[in-house]
Amino acid sequence: MRINAVIGATALALAATVLTACGGGNSSSSASGGGYCDELKADKTYFDSLSGSNSDVSNLDTVFQKVHELAADAPDNVSDDWQTLDGAISTIEDALQSAGLKASDLAALQKGQIPKGVDVSKLQALAPKLQALSSSNVSDAADRIAADAKKTCDVDLTAN
Repeated sequence: MRINAVIGATALALAATVLTACGGGNSSSSASGGGYCDELKADKTYFDSLSGSNSDVSNLDTVFQKVHELAADAPDNVSDDWQTLDGAISTIEDALQSAGLKASDLAALQKGQIPKGVDVSKLQALAPKLQALSSSNVSDAADRIAADAKKTCDVDLTAN
């Protein structure tokens, strides 16, 4: 079923876009540093694994958890942006769960394989939900996070 590959690709593309903080907006955020910056530097490898043509969805569950942790630990100047990003990730997780999918199932979906126990009707309803997340407020938040990460933590989230 072609829709499965489309949904898998859509979910992965959306997650990659959201998590790699595409673009490089300009932020006048002030310093935070410390634990948050160390955490961001350590987690960048996971975010990078989702970008490019050879993206690795096997880390997606870990990446989602890293986003939740960063959202909880984010300094005040980017806290709202991380909450926006975290909300988008939570929506992706909820949509996947509703369809009976785990993030790790997306690789099979990209190949057109339906994992056991997946509700096909809910799977077909997944793509519009995921596409709705590509709003400007999510991408703007990601841009601000990326700009602040570069300025405050010397971490370039836009480069692999």
